[in-house]
Amino acid sequence: MSITFKDLENFITVARSKTLSEASEKLEMAQPSLSLGIKKLEKELGIPLFTRGRSGIKLTPQGKIIEPMAEEALRLLFKIKGAPDNLLFKIGCHPSVGMFLLGEFLKSMHHVAPKLDLEIVNDSSHEINKRVANGEIDFGIIMNPLPIPGLVTKYIGEDEVYVWEGKARFDERLIYNPQMIQANSIISRWKDAPSHRMEVPNLELIANLVNSGAGIGILPGQVVKAQRYTLKRVANTPSYKDRLAVVCYPEILKSREGKIIFEELKKSFKT
Repeated sequence: MSITFKDLENFITVARSKTLSEASEKLEMAQPSLSLGIKKLEKELGIPLFTRGRSGIKLTPQGKIIEPMAEEALRLLFKIKGAPDNLLFKIGCHPSVGMFLLGEFLKSMHHVAPKLDLEIVNDSSHEINKRVANGEIDFGIIMNPLPIPGLVTKYIGEDEVYVWEGKARFDERLIYNPQMIQANSIISRWKDAPSHRMEVPNLELIANLVNSGAGIGILPGQVVKAQRYTLKRVANTPSYKDRLAVVCYPEILKSREGKIIFEELKKSFKT
């Protein structure tokens, strides 16, 4: 069972509202997103929590039993979150994004909020986006985020994915990560793309192989910059523009600590 703090907060707010529309306004989130969250909670618990009718939304007998337990759980969680020395925020990003952004972020956080505990979660941008939406992660640093209703999305910078080569290239093979939408887009638009290819799932390893001369590689500019390799772009090849954003729920920005993290993440991207 994976019931989150966000699920409980949504349930209590709906229980104290006459309609789902009223609850969504209080929570500052889209009504379809809230409705989906309540259905997910009902599925997790295996019981109906609300009846829905013309007169609005009301707690079922099972929901009335759950309500005081949810309120008590929220009180405990708020108490834990409210203690400055115990605050923990989860920040998620792709490992390659973390390499060029998190160092600067942690340095600034050390000066402005040294007592905050931070947990770093690594996954693909797509998965981080979903985990923020599910309430598993507080903040996501995401390349090309999905337009998920209810989430705050603040774009903080741009990057571009190119085809790169090293100084001592001895092979014509194309080295790329097949899971990257950007790489597949470049290959589909590249008329003379090499047929000899090597699939590598790790961008840092691709950069290392390209630098050694083992082939040409498809890489984001920021990854090349973070690795400090002397690579050059391959002429007359397509590219792909990326947009980097900080993503979170608006509720988390109501706290002083949430606002600090959000602002420092926005400042941490260096072109």
